[in-house]
Amino acid sequence: MKISCFLFSFLMFLDSAVAQQQPTVSPIDVEHYEINVEIVPEESLLWGQVKISLVMLEDSASVPFEINARLTLFEVTDEEGVQYATSFDDFDSTRLRVRGPEPFSKGEEKTLIFEFEGILESEQYAFLDAPQTERAVIHREGALLLSEGLWFPSHRLTLDAASATVRVIVPLGFSVVAPGELSSIETEGVSEVFTWESRQPLTELPVVMARFFRRRFTDLALPVTLFVTEDFDQDPQPLAEDVVQMLEFFQSEYGPYTWSGLNLVQIGNVDLPSAGCSGLILLESAILQKPSSSRMELARRVARQWWGCSVRFARPSDAWLADGFATYAALRYFEVKHPEQFSAQLAGQAIQALKYESQAPVSKGLELGIGSDEYESVVSAKGAWVLYMLSQIVGRDKLHTILSEWYREKSGQAAITREWVDFLRERTGVDYSWFFVQWVDQVGVPEFRVDYTIYKLKDGSFKIRGQVKQTLELFRMPLDLIIETKGEPEEKQLKVNGKINPFTFLTATMPLRIRFDPQGKILTRSQTMQIEVHIALGEEYRLEGEFVAAIREYEKATEMNPRSSLGHFRLGEVFLDQQNLSSAANSFRDSLNGDLKPAWVETWSHINLGKVYDILGQRQRARAEYQKAINTKVDYNGAQAEAERYLQQPFAKPSSLIGLEEEEPNPLTPAP
Repeated sequence: MKISCFLFSFLMFLDSAVAQQQPTVSPIDVEHYEINVEIVPEESLLWGQVKISLVMLEDSASVPFEINARLTLFEVTDEEGVQYATSFDDFDSTRLRVRGPEPFSKGEEKTLIFEFEGILESEQYAFLDAPQTERAVIHREGALLLSEGLWFPSHRLTLDAASATVRVIVPLGFSVVAPGELSSIETEGVSEVFTWESRQPLTELPVVMARFFRRRFTDLALPVTLFVTEDFDQDPQPLAEDVVQMLEFFQSEYGPYTWSGLNLVQIGNVDLPSAGCSGLILLESAILQKPSSSRMELARRVARQWWGCSVRFARPSDAWLADGFATYAALRYFEVKHPEQFSAQLAGQAIQALKYESQAPVSKGLELGIGSDEYESVVSAKGAWVLYMLSQIVGRDKLHTILSEWYREKSGQAAITREWVDFLRERTGVDYSWFFVQWVDQVGVPEFRVDYTIYKLKDGSFKIRGQVKQTLELFRMPLDLIIETKGEPEEKQLKVNGKINPFTFLTATMPLRIRFDPQGKILTRSQTMQIEVHIALGEEYRLEGEFVAAIREYEKATEMNPRSSLGHFRLGEVFLDQQNLSSAANSFRDSLNGDLKPAWVETWSHINLGKVYDILGQRQRARAEYQKAINTKVDYNGAQAEAERYLQQPFAKPSSLIGLEEEEPNPLTPAP
């Protein structure tokens, strides 16, 4: 008997473990969430109920849901008041299963009512400027409840989209913003009740509560409303105009905007995994403070109203159909509306893609963790590059027409990658399955090398015989070449298939050199790109406070190119953060002695060198550096104002999280 019990328990354990490792088809389809909650900011308390209307897709003894581990589930009933049993996963306390008095039958329609309550307090951070990473938090000044925070019982919202009605009770003076449209605001004693409705299916359901000021822009082509707190002191007009221009562009590119307006909501210093849906975009401080330098990210979030909110993805492996497509749409926006910035944005996405592309294929999708660095690199950035490379093969205009047709066909639906591949074949008459197997289902990008010999022929012309080598065994792509000659350059194309690809070309005049992929049509791992990737990874580590890892990446970049001003500059920044002043000064000097690319590096190297001298009490040398920065006339990221500021008063190093320490005069340094 004991053996039988043990065997049963062991089999149940195996069944549970396998269920976690292998995502299965859901037994239910949620059609609607009706959420009624109250938020008590003074107590960080959330309590209320959610009614979940669902349809059974198959016979099942139980149905799965998810809920925040800090919430207490009181009971689950149906509309007849029948109680249902609940159990939590032993391995993951956010996973919940609900069982009824009878097994659930395929085709059965049910409405389950969940009563819950919990304290969602914010954590205390060691560094006050660290972005908040909590996904569901309530504090005295408001609340941020993201879908990823599982702030209400739900079922695979990212994959199982559903319409929603959200009714939130808050103290007077607070406002609530959620996806969809605001249907009513009611006053009940010392509380207000905000009701938001979305008849269209939602893949995200964030709720934000704060003491908002509302600014409506009714004079623009499309209605935009900005919700900001009292500490917002900037002119919102440029931001609103930028957003409307993006909305108009994506409408013309793909199809009409399906919501009556767009709400932009300030949320403070938060590390967002997702940024809203269905007429709602969340904007953290970094974007609101510098909207022009964050235009690419803003365009991506606006594009996601089309790719992700309207056209959704059906399986975890298809996530690139939302975030990869949205990122590509943002690149397309720059190509048309800001062509002078397009090359830089495209290169930026290439660097982002190469950070982690060797760790997982694009088809890994949601398994990488939506919003993680790996997800943003592989799914969003590399996914966008997949479409960009496809446009080089299919034709730019043709692909944009196909994308518009695809959007109109799949709007309001969930799609899978196979459908996109088949749709592309129908519209072009060519099967590009090999392309998606290579770039979506596999890891790796090529590194090219060209070896060749030049022969002079009797008629005075020249023959070039050589081979293009690359690192991937099964790689296949058309590769553009430019042969630079003493006369006009000549353009050639070679169909690369495998590691070694021989070629023979004839030219009328003396060849000087061969350049491959001159327009940057293929995502490659060139030496220049690898240097950029190391610098980008270093910056990522530095922002996370992992200085040792950051230094390691910057040093790799400067070893590959000792004259990389940007690599030395970033290294100097880390040393300055660590108060390693001697090393910081040496790195900024190395930056000034390098290639001075990009141009702003020279200006900011002088400014940071001036800060080092100020910390050391060498005021005259510091002033000289600030003046050199001003003389460059480069004003990238407010450089001129920064230099003028410290030319007038010395820079003081931070002594704590809440203030600056006054510098004591150095007795060995004469007063200025």
